[in-house]
Amino acid sequence: MPLRPELALVHETLDLPGDEGLSLTVFSADPGTPTADALRLLASWAAPNHETEPAARADTGH
Repeated sequence: MPLRPELALVHETLDLPGDEGLSLTVFSADPGTPTADALRLLASWAAPNHETEPAARADTGH
């Protein structure tokens, strides 16, 4: 998989009630597609790995 693959995303834009002119846009990938796999890989890079975190740091709450 290339380091920067093309992503084929679908999106939906929702108007926020009570806030004229504001909206929320959600992007996602169809399940089972190369884009879904690429997003899963990207998410794994950003996810904290609590198993390798030192116990002393976890105990301090920082």
